Amino acid sequence: MLWIFLALLGAITNATYFIIVKMYITALDPKLLTGIGFTVGGCLLFLFSGLRGFPPIGPDFFAAVAITSVLNIIGLSLIFKALSSSDLSLSVPMLSFTPVILIGTSYIILHEAPSLFGFAGICIIVSGSYVLNISEEHEHYLDPIKAMMRNRGSWYMLIVAFLFAISINFDKIVLLNSDPFFGMALTVTAIGIALLIISAYTRYAVRKKLHIHSSGDADGAVLQTRAMPLKQFFLLTLLIGVFIAVEAASINVALTLQIVPYVIAIKRLSIIFMVLYGTLVFSERDTKKRIMGAILMVAGAIIILLFA
Repeated sequence: MLWIFLALLGAITNATYFIIVKMYITALDPKLLTGIGFTVGGCLLFLFSGLRGFPPIGPDFFAAVAITSVLNIIGLSLIFKALSSSDLSLSVPMLSFTPVILIGTSYIILHEAPSLFGFAGICIIVSGSYVLNISEEHEHYLDPIKAMMRNRGSWYMLIVAFLFAISINFDKIVLLNSDPFFGMALTVTAIGIALLIISAYTRYAVRKKLHIHSSGDADGAVLQTRAMPLKQFFLLTLLIGVFIAVEAASINVALTLQIVPYVIAIKRLSIIFMVLYGTLVFSERDTKKRIMGAILMVAGAIIILLFA
């Protein structure tokens, strides 16, 4: 059962990474912060892979790296939007839908087929999503559904869940055509460099629009990167890089031991940590119902793990 502990380690590091981004998203450009973090994480994975000995490369390696990198770049961009526009405990639990969607995508792409008991997990995850959106001002049963439709962060995360449900399958194809470390090193580095390019272009466009030092900057996070001392900034990105490297390595090794939907179902336990972080760090309101909803969603993922 080693894969369970590895997937749980991935969940903890994933939740910690999200909370760091959420803490600094209003003061720093998240694409720059994450871009450097991913590049550092990729270098660490390359270093570890080199110490083990670089693996032979299979025929589907580069195509799979390209596909998963593009999907992850789009997904991360949407995550940044979600974290900046809604509470952490309301938007992030939508990622619980990833293992549900994976039941279909893994069968199509990898021919990995969980049993039909997974539908019970789907029902519980949907009910958790419903509870997550219930608040005291709701008077009718359909009010939570209307609330979720109005919450932009929830919609962003639902799209991310779908993108990740596709990209994770290609992560495993990368793994099968190399090893748990080298392929992910290249993928993580590619994502990091792409985010740095996007960040540089965005900063250039914003500066041009605002004539470099315009007041009343609506995109202040893009232009305030130097508000943090340089040493502290790079220590922060190094910390992010370590968490990303540990998450990628642990999840990839787990994927060598178990099928994709089960590993990701355990990884989505990160939702519990994220909701708790949102409560303790950001003092997000209405957290009691949100924690109940998140627990229900994770329970659905666990049912998929145990019985699907």
